[in-house]
Amino acid sequence: MFHVKHEAWALQADRLGVALGQDQLERLAAYEGLLSRIAVPRGMIAPSDEERLWERHLLDGLRAVAEIPAGASVADIGSGAGIPGIPLAIALPASQFSLIEARRARAAFLEAVVDDLQLSNAVILPARVEDVDGRFQVGVARAFSSAPASWKAAERLLAPGGILVYWGGESFDPTVLAEEGVQWRLSTHSDLARTGPLVIMGPQ
Repeated sequence: MFHVKHEAWALQADRLGVALGQDQLERLAAYEGLLSRIAVPRGMIAPSDEERLWERHLLDGLRAVAEIPAGASVADIGSGAGIPGIPLAIALPASQFSLIEARRARAAFLEAVVDDLQLSNAVILPARVEDVDGRFQVGVARAFSSAPASWKAAERLLAPGGILVYWGGESFDPTVLAEEGVQWRLSTHSDLARTGPLVIMGPQ
């Protein structure tokens, strides 16, 4: 059953243009287990999502893979239970991920996840976004805030030419970014239409 699930996951990820090896699939499965056993009971993930953690959270997080340059430094802004930072760190071992999370319990959970999965390319920054110093090539923001607010939070952290990958959600309205003068485009690499678009903000 475990390997049947792996095969199904690999096929679904492949449709998004994400190639996953056996070790990566095993780590994703281990992460799914941690979410189910710890994150859901502690309110980090909605109980209604427990039976669809792969599709609703892990696979959804992997949509950004094609937008992240090889070896990039990436900031997961308001990481929460680790989506999308953890799945992306698993899928992109050559990139470096900083998971920013101010809430102590969630930051502690992320530390445990990184240790348990032995993710050497991920570090936890237990701080508010506005208190973080650094220059990242890519920011990722999912369920963090509105599109303009997410850009405002990410912009100061991005290196020149850096981009923010934003999970727009089903109700995403591009006019709010136009009104703020933010350059943006929709990702054409990989999308799950029912969950809304990936919005790429920054130099085009």
